[in-house]
Amino acid sequence: MLNAGSTRVTPYIGSSKSDLFEMGKAHIARWCELNAVKVPRVNPRRGAPEFGVCAYYRDGEIEIWVQSCAAIGRVGRQWSYPGYVVDRTPYGVLAHELGHHVDRQHGPAGGVLSHLWRPLDAAPLTSYCPNDNEWFAELFRLFVTDPDLFERVRPGIADLFSREWPTKAEDRPWQEVLRDSARHLAAAENKIRQAMARAKPRKGDILDGRT
Repeated sequence: MLNAGSTRVTPYIGSSKSDLFEMGKAHIARWCELNAVKVPRVNPRRGAPEFGVCAYYRDGEIEIWVQSCAAIGRVGRQWSYPGYVVDRTPYGVLAHELGHHVDRQHGPAGGVLSHLWRPLDAAPLTSYCPNDNEWFAELFRLFVTDPDLFERVRPGIADLFSREWPTKAEDRPWQEVLRDSARHLAAAENKIRQAMARAKPRKGDILDGRT
């Protein structure tokens, strides 16, 4: 597998939403270049968001209201962080919308991958999963922003993503991606332990010879 190096040039902690937008825009463009995917047009918008969301994808373009996206969350129930399982900052939102863009490239009706792949590993990555398309886009976000963590928390489907798009735009170990936030490092470790526990064969399966 080819590795292309990270586009990150400054620490995430202390970055403004505008900074995270610019880093995210550069990151998704780099990922598209490396994987021969047409780069979607990104349109930053002002004023009140449409449809009650901070971004949406349509016809090759991402509309995003940067200031309506989340800031990096380090207290309470605010968990968003670039490269973590939950990321609703502009950095993560752009990667999520890129997932819709990529999904739309497969088949004239769009959403072919999301519909085909979800039955293989249907559990949502986050609480935002109203349909197959959003399930795919959330997984794709983590795959693009922290592929090492993605492989560890969703081992059942990670190989499909890696085979389809083998070139990484972020090649650091997950600990390095999250190193500036002890909170997210600890939370990621817990997510990985949970994934490993789910992946262990059940006692009955061993006795029945199904492993």
